[in-house]
Amino acid sequence: HERPHACPAEGCDRRFSRSDELTRHLRIHTGHKPFQCRICMRSFSRSDHLTTHIRTHTGEKPFACEFCGRKF
Repeated sequence: HERPHACPAEGCDRRFSRSDELTRHLRIHTGHKPFQCRICMRSFSRSDHLTTHIRTHTGEKPFACEFCGRKF
């Protein structure tokens, strides 16, 4: 895999195949958290982390164990 997108942060050697992966990674260095919960106002650096967090408010459990059926 070619990884042309290098992290410009000093001391960080990470490289990425796609520019959006680099953009997401850069938030580690900047602390930028653009995704905010509308219920409690907590912010996240990644949209998938916000989606998971929102389930703490809604009680949604979208996954089920294939063996016992218990949801999580």
